[in-house]
Formats: sequence, structure tokens, C-alpha cells
Amino acid sequence: MFDFGFGYTEMFVVAVVAIIVIGPKDLPRVLRALGKTVAKMRGMAREFQGHLDSAMKETGFDEVKKEVNNLKNSANVVEPVKKKLADDAKKQEDDFKKLFGEVPAADAPQPPTTTAAS
Repeated sequence: MFDFGFGYTEMFVVAVVAIIVIGPKDLPRVLRALGKTVAKMRGMAREFQGHLDSAMKETGFDEVKKEVNNLKNSANVVEPVKKKLADDAKKQEDDFKKLFGEVPAADAPQPPTTTAAS
């Protein structure tokens, strides 16, 4: 349920300690105050997020963010471009070799291999 490292056993220990320290009589009042405080903090966080969102809209940053997300999602466009560039590079290399009469590396004579005698 909780993904911040606070499991049921830890919650049980905290509840027992709270009952012992605060007492069962005052515990509902303390929990109500804690709930109100958490609600105020959430409201402040929501308001802060709203201000950030409006500032992003004013500066045009939201459009940049959308463009970046579109670029991330267009990975399927990148592969054909890479293939085309590789094909063009291979074609240019072949044309260069035809013009200057260079022997391809696969057809070039290999130097004889010598083994060192120990």
C-alpha cells in the first residue's frame, strides 16, 4: 500500500506508541488536528502547483515541453532516417572507390602471417 518504506508493522508500532504517549482519551483530538494540518499542506501544494503551471503557460514553456514529448515519442521516425544516412554513406564510399580506383578492404591482399618460433 505504501511505497515509501513504511509498512504495516511500522504503522502498528507508531499507533501503539501514540496510544501510550498521547493516551486514548486525547488521541481522536490529535488525529483530527493532524488531518486538518495534512489537508492544509495538500491545499498549499495544490496552490503552488497551480502557480507553477500558470507561470509555465505565460512563458511558453508548456509548448516546449509538448515538443520535447513529441520528439521522445517519435523514435519510430529516427530509425528510417538512420538507415537512409547509412545507405547514403555506403553509396558515397562506393562512388569514391570507383572514381579513385581504390581496392575495397575486403579484396585487398593481406600480408602473410608469420608465427614466431619460440
